[in-house]
Amino acid sequence: MTKSRNKNASAAEAEPIRLPADIGIEQAMALQAGLAPRLAQAEPVRIEASEVQRIHGAALQLLCLFCRDRRANGGAVEFLRPSEFLRQAAALLGASTLLQISLTES
Repeated sequence: MTKSRNKNASAAEAEPIRLPADIGIEQAMALQAGLAPRLAQAEPVRIEASEVQRIHGAALQLLCLFCRDRRANGGAVEFLRPSEFLRQAAALLGASTLLQISLTES
């Protein structure tokens, strides 16, 4: 049973975290709850960010702290297809480098 549970946990960890289109302050706690179990994940954490059209500063700060803590412990974070809005918001707040999101689509 432990092997099955570990296999299911590994499969869940491999799934990207999908960010919603609207990440207001009211979603910050849910975002934090979704990120927290991934801090110690062995595999790179992938965050699907193509739908983001609005993000509150508090949510962007949570993403920054998550990336900082993951990378400080040797973990990787990869943003998949970050939306133009997310790229611009990260640049505006000086968070592009920490999030490793470029201003232009690659």
